[in-house]
Amino acid sequence: MKTILLSVVAALTLTALPAVHADDSVDVKAPRVTKRYLMDQSEFRQYANRYQLQNGQQLSFKQVMTMRYAILDDGQYVRIYPTSAKTFVSDDGVRFEFRDEGETVAITDFAKLPMAKVVAGSPLMMAARR
Repeated sequence: MKTILLSVVAALTLTALPAVHADDSVDVKAPRVTKRYLMDQSEFRQYANRYQLQNGQQLSFKQVMTMRYAILDDGQYVRIYPTSAKTFVSDDGVRFEFRDEGETVAITDFAKLPMAKVVAGSPLMMAARR
């Protein structure tokens, strides 16, 4: 009788454990770059410059080991990922496209960058090398 009672109590206790554990779990979704391009460190050197934007701000590109960053007005580093030999995308969806052998860069969704001063009009902003 005691054995049956203990097994019933044990069974009830064990069935309640998954329900308690489920309350503590959280789903985390990370942004993903849909298209990847493996870029050599030497390929990025032509873009690692400071660019003067049309709104007066300055945008720099920097490489630290295999990670690449865009920095607006010496502010926060925004990690960028190569999607081709001339284009990069940030986690927030800002797209950088280098043109004229790295002399100019077109920025799409510029307003998503930290410290961005948005000019009325198009979400596209052009920059030229200084």
